[in-house]
Amino acid sequence: MKLVRSLIVFGLATLLLACSDSPQQSDPDFRPKDRVAHFSSDSGPLVLIDEAHNNFLTMSGRYKPFAQVLESDGFKVSSNDKAITENLLRQVDILVIANALDRKRQDWLPPYGEALNDHEVEALKSWILNGGSLFLVADHTPFPKTIENLALALGFQFINGHVGNATFSKVNLSLAEHATTYNREISQKIDEKSQPLFLQSINSASLDILKVRSFGGSAFKAPEKAISLLNLGDGITATEPKIPFQVNADTPRIPMSGWSQGAVLELGKGRVAVFSEGMMFSSQLVESTGKTMGLRSVGAEQNEEFLLNIMRWLADS
Repeated sequence: MKLVRSLIVFGLATLLLACSDSPQQSDPDFRPKDRVAHFSSDSGPLVLIDEAHNNFLTMSGRYKPFAQVLESDGFKVSSNDKAITENLLRQVDILVIANALDRKRQDWLPPYGEALNDHEVEALKSWILNGGSLFLVADHTPFPKTIENLALALGFQFINGHVGNATFSKVNLSLAEHATTYNREISQKIDEKSQPLFLQSINSASLDILKVRSFGGSAFKAPEKAISLLNLGDGITATEPKIPFQVNADTPRIPMSGWSQGAVLELGKGRVAVFSEGMMFSSQLVESTGKTMGLRSVGAEQNEEFLLNIMRWLADS
């Protein structure tokens, strides 16, 4: 029992370190990989990163590397500090909502309200059905709870808890075969008509994104028509404490087999990408230790390409 409690304390310390307002900052040394931009400077889709809902992840803050990666591929990226309305959405190709909270608060203690009101949820769903694209991130508790009305409107059921770090691989089928897990960036460099025979014979599997890493977060059950990209398997559990991070030996463990940490859905004329972990698409620095987590971490070498494939899929390009 002492060993179990020690492991729980260690896990909590890791989560607290990763999520505290004070030590966790955008990685100032992050630079996107060198690449030929998929979009030209004048044709890139407009990506709007929401900052109107007390978001923990913002373009000028912890999601700056996220924005840098998108800009390196030709996306136009801007932030939003206004309520979500039909007029706002008409100007946007892809809306990003990452870790929205219900109100300005100094703590994450319950009770929780809704980050988006019913009018915003209705406007978003209508926009998606008519061709809009949404990239939604809801990390560990309390973030799933505060966007629950939006998630349910789209057919996603989150657990308001904690899931440990995970690595998803095509070797064990936890990383799905999909357009978003095929490394088009590499394949574009191989012109079968002009390259030597040894390049023409490269196995197509070598062009795949073979491994993606997440850094905790929560999980969800995707609707039937969605495609789960990041599949949690046997042996993985989640804790669902009443108060975030207050986990002990008596906190129930919920099996996560069959749950997802990332999925995509075509809804009407539009598209949705939903993820239950945010750091996998950014790079963040813990100032007290100098440690970076996210895109520059071991095991996350292909996360950047994965992100761009998702965004290109959302842009239908």
